Amino acid sequence: MQLIVTGTQNGRPVSFQRQTPDLALETALHLRDEGLAEVHITDITGRTYGPHEFAACFVRAAS
Repeated sequence: MQLIVTGTQNGRPVSFQRQTPDLALETALHLRDEGLAEVHITDITGRTYGPHEFAACFVRAAS
């Protein structure tokens, strides 16, 4: 699975490619905690998920 995590820093986009939902979530939360703006995750279909959707889409229930 390919996921792109993007945030904006000093008016410029910063993006990282991640292979798993767990790594994408970890990266997105880190960027947000570091103060980057407009942090989102984009999946292979082009759908974009904002911070309010991270938990619902990228956190797996414990089995």
